Order: sequence, then structure tokens, then C-alpha cells
Amino acid sequence: MDGTPHLARPGEGTAAKRRRLVPADRRAELVAAAIRILSRAEPQANWVSAVTREAGASKGTFYVYFPSWEHMLAEVRRQIGWRASQPIVEALASTGAVDWWAVLERECVRFVEVALEFKAHHGLVFHSDLPVEMDPAPPSGAALLLSALERGIEQGIFRSVDAEAASELLFAVMHAACDAVLAGGEPARWIDASLEVARGLLSPPAATTGDRR
Repeated sequence: MDGTPHLARPGEGTAAKRRRLVPADRRAELVAAAIRILSRAEPQANWVSAVTREAGASKGTFYVYFPSWEHMLAEVRRQIGWRASQPIVEALASTGAVDWWAVLERECVRFVEVALEFKAHHGLVFHSDLPVEMDPAPPSGAALLLSALERGIEQGIFRSVDAEAASELLFAVMHAACDAVLAGGEPARWIDASLEVARGLLSPPAATTGDRR
């Protein structure tokens, strides 16, 4: 040692900090990196390499937390699913009064926003086959929508309908709206169409479709 202070190379200090992350935080960092990568339009020859570059981690670190890219993709899909259902998740957790019509409207918008965020890799993120044991655990988007409809029906906000059938139908409508937007359709048009279907299905008999415009 000659007393000369050590000058960290670019990224060296960050790497040192990353080495001190607890396992849960390191895993979350890798997942966040994967989500960022998948939201970009660039194709990747090797997704694991792309994620580790983005996170500033080694491939060895990746495989400590995820046995394969498919395991990572299952976790990404789970988190994106929660993100897409955020308005409903937050409303279900609320202990105060909830405007379930407003929640439903926000959910229709959010569903399309998330689909557009991952437009470049939509098929990979949402429709690629994963082994059953790696599929995201319930509740699914349709299950969360079912819970919202049940709450709204109980509180007299929505018309009394078969909530399970209605949630499946509305989820299919929202999914179709996303597909149309991804194919080049105008988002506002398809969001409004989804809401029109919801109003027709759920508005109480005395209400008119104009009430929620």
C-alpha cells in the first residue's frame, strides 16, 4: 500500500452496495429489471443476460433466485397482473366508502394502459405458455373483478346479477378492448365501449346509461 486512495471504477460502488442487499431486495431488484426490459421495444437474444445487465448483477446471481427465465417470467406476469388490477386491489383494501362505478372506470383505463406499456412483448408477457406449477397464483384479474362486483351488488350500487358470469364477461370485454388497442385502435374509443357494456350489464333498473357519463 502506497497510501494512494483507491478510486472506484464506474459502477464499483453501486456493485458493492448491491452485494449488501438482503435476498428479498436482491430478488425484487432482478424482477424490477425484467419488467423494465420487457416494457421496451428492443428484442433480446438472451433475456437472462439482458436482465442481469440491467440490474448490474451476474448470471449466477440470477439463478440463485430463479431456476430459469420461465420462473422469472411467471413472477413478472404475477406482478404485472396486480399492477393491471391496482384500482380494484386498492378499493378492496379500503375500509371507507367506495364508489364502485369509479373503480370500474379506472380499472378499464388501467387495463389498457398496462397492455400498452408492454405492447412490444405483449405475447411473451401475457400469453406465453408456462408450466402449471409456475403460473401466477390466484386471485386472477377476473377473480378480483368478481370481488368488486360482489361488493358493489351488496351495497346496491350495481344491479343484482350473476356476479361470477358478469365478471367473466366483463373481463373478456376488457381483454378484447386491449387487443383492439394493441392492433392500432383508439384507446379512448375502446375504453368507452367497455364501460358501455358494463353500464348495460350492471346499472340498476332505474338508472340510465347517461347517469355514468
